[in-house]
Parts: sequence; structure tokens; C-alpha cells
Amino acid sequence: MTTDDPALHAQGGLEAYAALAAHQLGEAVALIRGAASVLEGSHERLGPGAEDALRAMSAGTERAQRFVDDLLDLARATHEPADAERGDLAAALDAARAELEPTLHRSGARVTHRDLDGVLTPLTRDEATRVFVHLLRSALASGAQRVHAAAEREGDGLLLEIADDGAAPRPGLDPFEPFGRPRGRGPLIGAGVSLPICRTLVERRGGSVTLSATDGAVVVAIRLPAVA
Repeated sequence: MTTDDPALHAQGGLEAYAALAAHQLGEAVALIRGAASVLEGSHERLGPGAEDALRAMSAGTERAQRFVDDLLDLARATHEPADAERGDLAAALDAARAELEPTLHRSGARVTHRDLDGVLTPLTRDEATRVFVHLLRSALASGAQRVHAAAEREGDGLLLEIADDGAAPRPGLDPFEPFGRPRGRGPLIGAGVSLPICRTLVERRGGSVTLSATDGAVVVAIRLPAVA
């Protein structure tokens, strides 16, 4: 691919737009949160329905913040230094679960894994964590109650599979298309970029990502080359 390739310019433009949109949305969310904080201190004088309105405002800003976080991750996905520190997959999954703990607790979803301890990949520690965060978010957005990750050697590389029992992607829609409709309508709807971010992070390290849905299970298969 050359620097004159339209696809490269389109991708760069998408990242620049995502960064700008995240900045503008972040400022708007901060203003709304500030206003909500002021109103919370005087909601009793606001009359009937004030508490419901404040709860709705809080839920709205929480969802808007998820969009901001998604856009920031989209903008950053291709800029991780190649020589950054690597961490094993079990540690990356633990970090992702810790980040999403409040939502996992509210949803009651259970996350398990097998054969991840000590497994290194070309992904950096932060990249592996972001991959798991976005795969978990995709599963939670689909209403999943069980998510299981497993890794195994596959020839000279590694196969990482993440399976969940949530709703499958809508027929005819590419789940890896940025800003497409997220899977399902679960508790963690975002900007529709979780799977595209995972693909970007994996492909820049020489890997591939596919998604399949069979018999009530959705499986994301990530293939990565061995660590040199």
C-alpha cells in the first residue's frame, strides 16, 4: 500500500475525525455532568420528577462517555509503539474485567478462561487489554451472560477464541464495520466500534479476526503469529 492509496487516506481521516469528535463530545459531557452536579444539590426545590430527570441525565452522560471512550480507542488503535511491553493474556483479561467490573456486576455476566496463563502474543500489554475490553463490551451489549476465552497453539501461531451466549450480529451487517449497529441491545451499548478496534489492533500485529455464530454461541477467533 502506498501513501497515495485512497484506503489509507480514508483510514487516517477516520482516526482524525474520531479524535476530534471525542474531544468535542468529552467537553459536552463534562459540562452536562457539572450542571447535573449543581442540580443534585437542589433537586428538592425543583419539584416532582426532579430525581427521575437527574437519573435520566446521569444515564445519558454515562452512555455519552462510552461513546467518547470508544472514539478515543479508535483514534489510538494504530499508534501503540511496536516495542511496548507485552503481558500475558490472562493478565490482560484480568485487567479488562477490572475495568468493566461495575457493568459485569450489574449484568450478572460470568467471564471465564482456559489456558491463557503465561501466553504471550505480538500484542502489547495495553493492546491485549483493549482487545479483551472491547470483546467483553461487544458481548455485554448483546446481552451475554457467559463469556469464555481459550487459547491454543495452531501451527506456528496462536489461536485465541472468545465465545459468548449473547445475540448474534444482525443478518446482512458486517460486525467489523466502524459505527455499524452493535450486537443486541444489552447494558453496554457504545459507538459500534468495539469489533473494528479489535480488528485494527490484531491486524497491525500480523493477525486476523473472524466472527461466527452457531447454536446459540458467538465465537470471535483471533489468530496471531508466534512471538519472536
